[in-house]
Amino acid sequence: MKVFFERREELAPAIWRYYFRPERQVGFTPGQYADFHILQPLADPRGQSRVFTLTSLPSDASVSFVAKFAAPLSSYKQALQALQPGDELRLDDAMGDLVLPKSATVPLVFVAGGIGMASFASMLQQLLGDREERSIFLFYGLRSGREHIFRELTTSYPLALKTIAVAPNRLTAQEIKDSTPPDALVYISGSQRFVEGLRIDLEQLGTPHEQIVFDYFDGYTEL
Repeated sequence: MKVFFERREELAPAIWRYYFRPERQVGFTPGQYADFHILQPLADPRGQSRVFTLTSLPSDASVSFVAKFAAPLSSYKQALQALQPGDELRLDDAMGDLVLPKSATVPLVFVAGGIGMASFASMLQQLLGDREERSIFLFYGLRSGREHIFRELTTSYPLALKTIAVAPNRLTAQEIKDSTPPDALVYISGSQRFVEGLRIDLEQLGTPHEQIVFDYFDGYTEL
């Protein structure tokens, strides 16, 4: 599908939210991700596309994602920075299992590292729009308090618990395990190291692997 760049806004230092106008309504479930393809040739070993979690709602006129720009920038990120209103990209079909369960009674644990918070943005927006309250425990790990994104969203939703750990403090599997119901679904999103580390630790503490849903931001060592 064709999408056309509209604008970008800075959410935090070096963290930007990009908005695109699709040629038709984009079908996806809040929490899913999709490939965005730059059309002009790039000297990028990872190719012409990157995967981003969709931070908009399916009903929105625009589709959006969040990206972090840390030096040195890839040629893909440089192309994103150079986009002008009306520039065309290609969007693939949405994918991913990091979506809300159908049952509203299942307790949820959202664990985000850095811009991994983007994975939960559209889910929380959907719940707010539907005025649906679920038992959600949020754990948010940050390298700096200045990188806190979607602050208004996490303040607006009546979370069961909100824990923010700013470096050098860090989130631990034991803290998550001790603070949440044993039957909760645990959703983890962030860098691969962040996600894999917590997933392994939670399983070692007895959380069944079928209760852990995860997604990591490829190409980032830290978020």
